Amino acid sequence: MAMGKIMIFLIQLLWTVHLVTAIQRKDIFPYGTLSGDLTLQEGDDETSKVLALKRPLYFYESQFNELYVATNGIISAQDLPMEKQYVDDGFPTDFPVIAPFLADIDTSKGTGAIYYRVTESPTLLNRVAQEVHRGFPGGHFTPTHAVIATWENVAAYEEVTRATGPSDRLNTFQAVVAYDENDSYALFLYPEDGLHFFGTRPKESYNVEIELPARVGFSRGEVSFIFSRMEGPYYSVTSNEQSLKNLYQVGNTGVPGVWLFHIGNRYSFENVVPAAVGGALATPPPRGQEGDDSTTAGYSEVEYPETFEEEPNEDYPPIADPDFLSPTIPEFLQPSHLDHGALPGQARLQPYGGDLPLTSDPQYREHDNHGKPPPASGPSGPGEYPANYPAREPEPRNQPHQPPLEDVKQQQQLQPQAQAPQVVPRPEHTVLEVFPNNRGESSPHMESDPKLAPHGGHFVSVVEEEDVDFDTGVIQYSTETKEMCARFQQQCSQNADCTDYSSGFCCHCRSGFYGNGRHCLPDGAPHRVNGKVSGTVIVGSTPVDLNSVDLHAYIVVSDGRAYTAISEVPEPVGWALMPVAPIGELFGWLFALELPNSQAGFKITGAEFTRHAEVTFYPSNQRLSIVQTAQGLDSENHLSVDTRLHGDVPFIAPGATVQMEPYKETYQYYPSVVRSTSVREFTVVSAERGSETFTFQLHQNITYHDCRYGLRAGPETLQLTTERVFVMYVKDENILRYAITNKISPVGETVQVNPCYSGTHDCDTTAQCLPGEGQQYQCQCATGYRGDGRNCYDVDECVEGLSLCGAHAQCVNLPGSHRCQCQSGYKFGFDGRTCIDVDECVEGIGLCGANAHCVNLPGSHRCQCQSGYEFGIDGRSCIDLDECRSQPCHPQATCSNTLGSFQCQCQYDFQGDGFQCVPSNGHPERPKTQCEQHRDSLQGGLSPRGPRPVSGGFAPGAFVPQCDEQGQYRALQCHGSTGHCWCVDSRGQERAGTRTLPRTPPTNCDRPDHTEKPKTQCEHHRDSVQTTSPEGYSIVEVFLPQCDEQGQYRALQCHGSTGHCWCVDNRGQERAGTRKPPGTGQPNCDEPDRPERPKTHCEQHQDSVQTTSPEGYPIPGVFVPECDEQGQYRALQCHGSTGHCWCVDSRGQERAGTRKGPGTGQPNCDEPDHPERPKTHCEHQRDSLQTTSAEGNVDGAFVPQCDEQGQYRALQCHGATGHCWCVDSRGQERAGTRKPPGTSQPNCDEPAVVPPTQRPETVCERWRASLVDHYGGLPGPHHYLPQCDPQGQFNPIQCYGDSSYCWCVDRDGREVAGTRSHDVVKPACVPTVAPPTMHPLPRPDVTPPPSGTSLLYAQGQQIGALPLNGTLMDSERSSTLLALHGSIVVGIDYDCREKKVYWTDLAGRTINRARLEPGAEPETLINTGLTSPEGLAVDVVRRAMFWVDSTPDKIERANLDGSGRQTLFDTDMVNPRAIIVDSSTGTLYWTDWNREAPKIERSSVDGHSRKVLVKDGIGLPNALTFDTATRQVCWADAGTKRLECIASDGTGRRVIHSNLNYPFSMVFYANHFYFTDWRRDGVIALSRDSSQFTDEYLPDQRSHLYGVTIATTHCL
Repeated sequence: MAMGKIMIFLIQLLWTVHLVTAIQRKDIFPYGTLSGDLTLQEGDDETSKVLALKRPLYFYESQFNELYVATNGIISAQDLPMEKQYVDDGFPTDFPVIAPFLADIDTSKGTGAIYYRVTESPTLLNRVAQEVHRGFPGGHFTPTHAVIATWENVAAYEEVTRATGPSDRLNTFQAVVAYDENDSYALFLYPEDGLHFFGTRPKESYNVEIELPARVGFSRGEVSFIFSRMEGPYYSVTSNEQSLKNLYQVGNTGVPGVWLFHIGNRYSFENVVPAAVGGALATPPPRGQEGDDSTTAGYSEVEYPETFEEEPNEDYPPIADPDFLSPTIPEFLQPSHLDHGALPGQARLQPYGGDLPLTSDPQYREHDNHGKPPPASGPSGPGEYPANYPAREPEPRNQPHQPPLEDVKQQQQLQPQAQAPQVVPRPEHTVLEVFPNNRGESSPHMESDPKLAPHGGHFVSVVEEEDVDFDTGVIQYSTETKEMCARFQQQCSQNADCTDYSSGFCCHCRSGFYGNGRHCLPDGAPHRVNGKVSGTVIVGSTPVDLNSVDLHAYIVVSDGRAYTAISEVPEPVGWALMPVAPIGELFGWLFALELPNSQAGFKITGAEFTRHAEVTFYPSNQRLSIVQTAQGLDSENHLSVDTRLHGDVPFIAPGATVQMEPYKETYQYYPSVVRSTSVREFTVVSAERGSETFTFQLHQNITYHDCRYGLRAGPETLQLTTERVFVMYVKDENILRYAITNKISPVGETVQVNPCYSGTHDCDTTAQCLPGEGQQYQCQCATGYRGDGRNCYDVDECVEGLSLCGAHAQCVNLPGSHRCQCQSGYKFGFDGRTCIDVDECVEGIGLCGANAHCVNLPGSHRCQCQSGYEFGIDGRSCIDLDECRSQPCHPQATCSNTLGSFQCQCQYDFQGDGFQCVPSNGHPERPKTQCEQHRDSLQGGLSPRGPRPVSGGFAPGAFVPQCDEQGQYRALQCHGSTGHCWCVDSRGQERAGTRTLPRTPPTNCDRPDHTEKPKTQCEHHRDSVQTTSPEGYSIVEVFLPQCDEQGQYRALQCHGSTGHCWCVDNRGQERAGTRKPPGTGQPNCDEPDRPERPKTHCEQHQDSVQTTSPEGYPIPGVFVPECDEQGQYRALQCHGSTGHCWCVDSRGQERAGTRKGPGTGQPNCDEPDHPERPKTHCEHQRDSLQTTSAEGNVDGAFVPQCDEQGQYRALQCHGATGHCWCVDSRGQERAGTRKPPGTSQPNCDEPAVVPPTQRPETVCERWRASLVDHYGGLPGPHHYLPQCDPQGQFNPIQCYGDSSYCWCVDRDGREVAGTRSHDVVKPACVPTVAPPTMHPLPRPDVTPPPSGTSLLYAQGQQIGALPLNGTLMDSERSSTLLALHGSIVVGIDYDCREKKVYWTDLAGRTINRARLEPGAEPETLINTGLTSPEGLAVDVVRRAMFWVDSTPDKIERANLDGSGRQTLFDTDMVNPRAIIVDSSTGTLYWTDWNREAPKIERSSVDGHSRKVLVKDGIGLPNALTFDTATRQVCWADAGTKRLECIASDGTGRRVIHSNLNYPFSMVFYANHFYFTDWRRDGVIALSRDSSQFTDEYLPDQRSHLYGVTIATTHCL
């Protein structure tokens, strides 16, 4: 009886034994920048900026509202003191500390990183709740917030010396602090192999070898009393080095390496309480000995009640997150309830990170079919997992990834009954898809072997073919379904890396690129979208078809602006689709400006997805369906999206406008789908119905291919903030336009003030804005671009050797990137990247004619006539060869030609084969042997019947067999060219294993063959290398591995051609760090490998460069970066092929201005960077055309020559053609100066002589040319261009584009009043015919701004009005003051007395004015003698105006009515630009941005007392204004990027702001500067007092803004 009890006890003991593995690094909580983490600054003693908590955290009994993360492995509730005050001391500390690993940690020089964030993610909080539920099963904890801090690969502080170098001992650990309104808990996570050092040496150890162990635990810090302070409570987890090592070997949650503690309570709390569930690191026992032993924790285990009596809440059934029930769950779960048959105190196994409802309340725990609650988790159990879950909408996507099976090794729990629950681990090579049981029935049990698998789980059989039983829900899987990088890496982008996971592969974009891995785009670069729009849209009751009309979108990624244009949209659907901005909103979401902890849509979907959107209009209930399908990136790296529209939209009257308010929309993210629902409001303003407001509701789903195998570190919900929506239908062009500005952020995120997030930065459109502290930021050129971030230029990867194109591929440069295309005769291979030969013979491309066969050649093929045929006269067709002409037969034989052959027959009385004939009574010659026939066929000999001789004998390098005297193959054969020797059998076949290399003794062929051993991997590798071409020539430069006598790889391998040597392991893989170039000696391969530090960015860059083709040939011309001993970029980099050298920064980015060509010496990279002046027009043109080949030659293109200042040299010569000519300052050829090669060079110092046949350009022609320039050289049919006759005079009739909007002009191009017509019948403009009596459409007139003060700005063909609200710009009330078709308005000023605006028109060469009254028409004041009128100033006191003309370089004045015109200055000026007048003193100021000597001058208004005010420290002084408060003149410089002010006497110069973009014009008002900016295409406001940007206005229609002025209600 006693023996029986003992046996029962032993069996029960075995039931409680469990083995679990330590947590793996990939299974800790998600971290890193993709998870929204902030990164702590590198250093030895750094502290994060304050983490403000939305709800207070209770640590011990005290409430805290902020936390700090520190380098030295701690989190604190107050700002930390210097490390020397605590880092070497034990507990307690003077301040509150949560210490997962307190030690002297150092992250300097890129050693590791520290990440941290505050999160409210339900998935992560859910995971913490489960841990608390397991560790404290009686508690009630529903976390609302969590702080996650991760120390990744951090090192201990060490004094690095030349002898020691940096340490390779790196630690990784994580702390999670979660809390609700009452309680706080902390999780410490130490992944397996995550701790490599356990203490640090004090900094002041004075050469004493002492190491202080790290401290792990909690300290309340000092507690204040009325008159004193005393030590607070503390709790230590570790005490010595062994206990530190136990951190990842033991845990108190059931998973080794995971530690849980209760650290605070709102009401009362004495000290930290650890969880009481043990778990030791398991070593699976040998097969057949399962259950004999187990390793348990070294502390007592605690018993818990078996059951909870609370009734379940039926309103809240258990819900599991689908991410934890994803297709990669690493186990099959029995459908029966897991608690059935479980013993008291026995744990049910689950993967770490399984999901439960967001609570630790026991009432939510699973119950069985009979309503009985399950037993409580015993001390060994990591918790339970719900077996069934109700069908429902998918929960938001989870961030953590389910750990693969091999990383969570679980031991089988022995069950006494057959119906006990079983958990069957899934083998590594199976792919699991979950099909829910539609009838809600339980599925049959899977068969499983109760014996442990080698990794501690069950065995499960895997069948050879996929077999899905939809009736039972049982699924079996094929081993062939696993997708890994080796077979499928071609599905990744060329700018992505492929990563294998336990059940499949995922693609991840490389640094500098973004996307989903399958499609990657360069960071920060603008992007384009192309596509077609089709479908049928019913407007009112009229159906309108859209037949594949073009859609184009342009996105400025750096600030989230998306412009969409749909062409050929007919009326009335063009007007009706204006509110349907969701068509263009897709591109706004894909490429939105990212705020912290968020990501734009393209990073999730990539370039292949489908968007289904439904728009429901109210109150009409009309519905429009939008389906947009993204089909990848085209050859130019542009996204291709096709759009289909179907449904009804409300009618909108022609000519109406639509205004849409800014809005916010919440996007919900699930695996493979994104959803959102929102309601929008829009206002329609029409002449017929006035202003009407409507709404529509938008539902949308975006489905995409999600990589289910890798980490899902994405958001659950994000908020898209659309700050500006502009919609417009251009009737004359039939173009529908949407302009949208978007930002994406976590839900509820307040708008960031940093310019990177507000969009007020001055970075180039091809640059990234990198936010810093406060208002600080940096501009970094986008991937594929180079520059200072404010001016970026495309890097031609093809010219600079930076492409990844392999052999037989051509590099095609793209903006910000490049693509590879195979050369003719090649195609991309299986990997989608390597170019392989196209076998035209197999693919039928190179079909040859009759009697010919196709011979494939690398990149080509040739046709070869069959034996007995030869090419005809045309060189293509094969005709019969008459062999008898060459008399191949014996003299005593007759030759008979046949088709493709011939026949020799001995004559009468002779016998033989026709080639040898002897008299009938003679002895016949013996026939040739096989060896002799083989030999003669290669040497041009003749077989008895038909083969044509080889012309010129045998091909050099071909192998010719050797025959003995009897004509048999000699036993030893040698290749005369290669030197290889081998033995053959009687048939001439090589005997395996007998081949020897040149200069080695040949094999003894008399020895009998021995049983050949199977070839090793090395021998297979060696024999597979192709060392000879198909024609028998030796191929040099291929690497042939060397094998030893046993066929294993020799430890030392050397390349016979390049001379490089390296060490390999037993698999032939190169051992990192052992490669040595020729001339540096051979590496010592007997030394053991040292633990390898993680590769640096430079080393990864170096390894990614493809230097050899797949066939082993070197690829010339590629650039390989050079790294130093620490793996950092060497400051000096040189291109081995082109000879160029340059300096780089620590990130490997080229330092501007340091590149030197071959033969010009190397740059000094120790010199500091000097501010580089902007490139001139000549330098831009030269650099864009400089296409130097590897040999240094220019491929026939003309490259202009620039002088030292970057200006065009007066004499230009074409290096290829030899022509020479003179150019002006703009690089334009001076007519009549070109001279052909062989003649003397033109004298460019002589004034240009216009040939007699060439008349000077007329006003009409110059005006037309300037407008063509303005339209970018490609004017559209809707643009206005002056029409000139053959003599260059104005045509009497002028029309706007190709429309019927026409008018008459006089001989000077001035409009004849009353002739403007919009009829099909154009006005009669012949001078003898009177103008029509009907009054046509009115001329453009004024729409004045609202009352109050407004900014007036010039934008090309219009003048805009921007009201001010105080000093803020009211963009909502902005309007067009005056539309001036065909004009280019540059200078602008305002007369506050008569309330008139004055402007210069560069295109019309006029000065004009208009009164700010409704319906007022423009009035031309001056229209003669002007060439390039730019800056304009109005003197309100003297009733005069002043302007600059930048072509003749002069300053003029006139009265405000245009009378009294006179020239003030026309000497000593090069490029006058801006001009202002101080009416109170009668002083005139102007800028001259002569690049060689820019200056700012002053004079009196009558032209006296001219004086240079500023000439030093300026570059391109574009903008000028007068500060009436300080009586200073201020200027904005597009060269120095500064805004400066100076007194009128030249004293008191000061810098207001030093980081402008490209200012053009400026005005001062109310202590603020308002300036137009050509980089932002907007108006920027800057406070004079704070020197900070305060506001920005970006017009919806983007183009350059010119002049700006202030229009006040009264004169100031």
